[in-house]
Amino acid sequence: MYGLSKETRSKLAALETINANIMIADARLNIRYMNGAVKTLLSEAESDLKKELPRFDMQSLIGSNIDIFHKNPGHQRSMLANLQSQHRATIWVGQRAFDLIVTPLKNGTTITGFVVEWANAKERLLNLDYQNQMQAITRVQAIVAFTPEGNVISANQNFLNALGYRLEEIEGKNHSMFVDKDYAASPAYQEFWTALRGGKYQAEEFVRYGKGGKRLVISASYNPILDEKGRVTKAVKFAMDVTDRVYAVDTIGAALASLANGNLDIKLTKPFAADFESLRNNMNEAISQLNGTLSAVSQSTDLIDSGTREISHSAQDLSRRTEQQAASLEETAAALDEITVNVNNASQRAEEARQATQAADASAERSGQIVAEAVSAMARIEASSSQISNIIGVIDEIAFQTNLLALNAGVEAARAGEAGKGFAVVAQEVRELAQRSANAAKEIKELIRKSSEEVQTGVKLVSETGEALKTIQDNVVKANTLMQAIAGSTREQSTGLVAVNQAINQMDQVTQQNAGMVEESNAASATLASETARLRELISRFKLEGRASPSLANRYAA
Repeated sequence: MYGLSKETRSKLAALETINANIMIADARLNIRYMNGAVKTLLSEAESDLKKELPRFDMQSLIGSNIDIFHKNPGHQRSMLANLQSQHRATIWVGQRAFDLIVTPLKNGTTITGFVVEWANAKERLLNLDYQNQMQAITRVQAIVAFTPEGNVISANQNFLNALGYRLEEIEGKNHSMFVDKDYAASPAYQEFWTALRGGKYQAEEFVRYGKGGKRLVISASYNPILDEKGRVTKAVKFAMDVTDRVYAVDTIGAALASLANGNLDIKLTKPFAADFESLRNNMNEAISQLNGTLSAVSQSTDLIDSGTREISHSAQDLSRRTEQQAASLEETAAALDEITVNVNNASQRAEEARQATQAADASAERSGQIVAEAVSAMARIEASSSQISNIIGVIDEIAFQTNLLALNAGVEAARAGEAGKGFAVVAQEVRELAQRSANAAKEIKELIRKSSEEVQTGVKLVSETGEALKTIQDNVVKANTLMQAIAGSTREQSTGLVAVNQAINQMDQVTQQNAGMVEESNAASATLASETARLRELISRFKLEGRASPSLANRYAA
């Protein structure tokens, strides 16, 4: 108690025994005194206070100026300078809130100091927050309090309006007045209150009855309220009336159940609460559209069924014709394969014949040359024969002259007599030789004549042969030209047949594929017909609009 007199200190000692948190500052706002309670309060908050107020220190707090509690001390100094009566304020330091009661100390009209009473504002603010929350809850929910035995203590206006009672009609009455009599007498109801008395809350949707037997469905929680010793002092129920919602849900649920059973001849005629009326309208619209859709589907199913039958019949005919076409194309392809092979063979033979013709042409040309050479040789032989004939003529003349000379020699030898016998013999021999030479020359001449005739015949034949070979050569050339043309045409025909064969094979493949697709189409048509029949069967399960059916609105009119 720095700076205080002994008398003052003795007066302030009494402040140490009270629970109030007291701080005293002088006129210059320097802290002169703090009782134990405020020291304890500020010590507990010291770590939080230092985060926001770096100069704060409990050890040196007495003697410090109260400015250390404010980030903008000027405002507080101006307010305290003009303070004439008690002032209340709440300050926040970080997450800490404190309630302050500032009372000026006066000596006459002069302010000598200030007494500041501190309080932790947490509980007050929590209570204020709870009060505000309760007010908000009270505005939208029905609240009623019961004793642990179930007797009504209090109820707010929402609860009274929902059940149609006044507070004096239910105050002190037991909770069982709001439930079905059978349920009130059941063990489950007794267990319900036993659990509440045991401190266990109960929350779900409940059926309750108001004044005149009015039936309500509420979404509620029964909450046990405990005292400081943990004993249940009462049970408070927070509830919301969900009757309209439950009615709407149950009605929509029943409609959906009817839809699930195939009944579309329904309509929700009884209006819902305003919040759920759009749901009823949407449900009716959905049923109407579904009804129209299924009716159209039913009509379309009949048309689809008829069309499917025609498609199936046409697909079967097409399948049969496609199979026949495929078989014909397959036979045609096989025949074309054989023709192609034959044409290829003919092309090869034509090529071989063309090559043979070219060889014959070359041979004929060579034969012509040889014949020409033979004609030339025969001419030379004929010339040589003429020369030989001339030579033989000379030899014949020589033989004749020799024979004449031998004859003359014989005459002369005869004249000579005995002396000329030997010479006569020689002359005779010479004459015989000359005779033989003349005979030989005649024979040779005859042979040469015949040979010359044969040579002339040979020359004529060789000439005719040359002319024939020239004709053959010309014909071979023509045949070669024709064979080349035939070979070229055959090659073109072979190429064309290969292309036709490929086209036929492709047509055959495409036809086979078409046949497969026709089979698939036929199978799909059969499947479609089966599914159409199944769809018709499914649609037949629905009871469409126009047939007698009780309205769900009548079912839920009560």
